[in-house]
Amino acid sequence: MRRLILLLMLVPLLAFADGGTRYWNEGALTWDDFTGNPVMKTTPTYFKGRLVVKSEITQEEKSRFNMETSVSTYAFAEMDKNQSYADTAYRSSQMLRYHQLQFDLLELMRRRLQADLNTGMTGIEADKRVSYYQNLYDEYVADIAARTVNGSNDNRLQEEEYFVRKQLDAFLLPAVPEVKPGKFSYGWYIGTGALIPTGDIADAFGYAWLFNIGLTAGYDRLFLKADISYGQPRLDDVRKELFGRENEWAVNRYANQLSGVIALGYRVLDTKHFAITVNVGGGWTNYAWDVADFVLNTDNPDNNPEIEYVRNSEIRRNTIHNFNYMAGLDFDWNFHTAVSDKPFFLSGRREQYTSSLRLSPYFMHQKYSKLSPQRSGYQIGIMLSYSGLARALGFK
Repeated sequence: MRRLILLLMLVPLLAFADGGTRYWNEGALTWDDFTGNPVMKTTPTYFKGRLVVKSEITQEEKSRFNMETSVSTYAFAEMDKNQSYADTAYRSSQMLRYHQLQFDLLELMRRRLQADLNTGMTGIEADKRVSYYQNLYDEYVADIAARTVNGSNDNRLQEEEYFVRKQLDAFLLPAVPEVKPGKFSYGWYIGTGALIPTGDIADAFGYAWLFNIGLTAGYDRLFLKADISYGQPRLDDVRKELFGRENEWAVNRYANQLSGVIALGYRVLDTKHFAITVNVGGGWTNYAWDVADFVLNTDNPDNNPEIEYVRNSEIRRNTIHNFNYMAGLDFDWNFHTAVSDKPFFLSGRREQYTSSLRLSPYFMHQKYSKLSPQRSGYQIGIMLSYSGLARALGFK
């Protein structure tokens, strides 16, 4: 039964194999596997081993508009035959055992890596685990080389062989599950950036530095997002009569601005590290600033321009707002993924959480009919945000 299991495990391995690669499951090493040329006289024999991860993606058509995708992620312990070499004068059985020990240790790291991958790790997190176990393997190999004097101490070599084989017998290669990412996703984002008015709007208000927070929900490559932003743009001229009322001026240089976006997006590119989403929808802006009526100051003998006019009414607030069309892009750089240890209480399944840095250029058309004269133009924005997106995982 054990031989049958090993034979079945060879099937996916051989599918990825090439002439310069040898896998641990193919049997014991021979000197014929060392096909590289010696590069250093101080190192007459050398074994080059590495851990790699490869994914097998299966798509099953459930209906005309529904493709179900499952991913199986395999870890491999590979020997690079072209970078492994052995001088013919040093091809002893003891030295071959030493390199077999290195290969066995690499297989042990592979099994531990596979156990981690089976928790649902993919993409960036899987790459990090590969690096972790590869570095751990390199450290162990260096320790074994020091203890066995590069394989020349037979007693120490036998001890190391025993301990590694014991661990291999205790830690069998786990079966590889099929992981089915859910089509529904949800998340949030928070960031900062600038919103710059153009056209007639720039004649009244300057740019605003915004702080932004939003929510997103998606199905497959479609995403719906909604956010709200706050900033304080500078008024172009405090004495400008924006509502057309004589001597109604702003009492300070800055207005308050709320803006928001609700948009439907389609992810045109979705890779392990990058994603691009095209968004169209509606954009909303609201300006508010304090004003009062001013009159000429008759008690100004020195003609001081700072007190040429004085306030002649209570302070009140003027507001304008508009909702209009918008379009934009989201460029996401995915820098971290993690899988939850426990099922989420709503979905009942474990979830994968992806963190990304997002750059979002966009524009909104705005038209403010309350202003006198009416002003219109485009609001050009660019936001830099942190984005987190969660998606349920199914295991089979």
